[in-house]
Amino acid sequence: MKKLFPFLLFLTTSWGQSYTVKILGVLAADVEQTVHDSGMIEFKTQNRGLFDLIWPVNNVYIAQYDSNSFALKSWNKRIKQGEFTQNISAKMDFLGFLAYDENTLIETPKPIHTIFTLLAMVQSRSYDKLDSKWFNYEQEGLLGQARFVWADSSNTWNGKDSTLCDHYRLDIKINDTSRKIEKQTDYFLAQMISEDTVKEMWVSRALPKKIIKAQLKTTLFPVIATINE
Repeated sequence: MKKLFPFLLFLTTSWGQSYTVKILGVLAADVEQTVHDSGMIEFKTQNRGLFDLIWPVNNVYIAQYDSNSFALKSWNKRIKQGEFTQNISAKMDFLGFLAYDENTLIETPKPIHTIFTLLAMVQSRSYDKLDSKWFNYEQEGLLGQARFVWADSSNTWNGKDSTLCDHYRLDIKINDTSRKIEKQTDYFLAQMISEDTVKEMWVSRALPKKIIKAQLKTTLFPVIATINE
């Protein structure tokens, strides 16, 4: 029993949610999110139905962060998006640089965040600790700032019932592109920094906090993800 206890404890330190993504009301993708108390968040995305036939996608994103400040420690992604494939990883080194490899060191302001550490943060902190506060942001060598702007608290449908949520708009502004490490990126990260995309999410107030709904309003169509409960 003593040998089993650490393993059982590990099982209680992570939780996950699955989401259905629809475009114009049509099933487009499944997303799985897993958050670990130790300071790690994982996302897996796979296209479904007609979208999978036309444009198959199987992407994995992982970020490790300080569990108190949500400052980035490391992150990586594995992208299979149609014919486009990409594998990227980076880690904060002992000098405080974000190292993509030994020749690509990004000097960042501290603490630094990515979209993934921000998503972990919004599922932990209350709206009054987030609203309109700017956080340093990094994405594949691009540097800027991000903030959650609280709009209201309202009931949002979670698939079974309505739940009280904080509604946010996520703003990301890139102001330094001089250290961009890739010419091309995946669709999700491209939309995160697009000035033409409005990013919104509804996060439950009840604990444990969860993203109940997320929406990207692009120039062509809205992309809506809703939790499966």
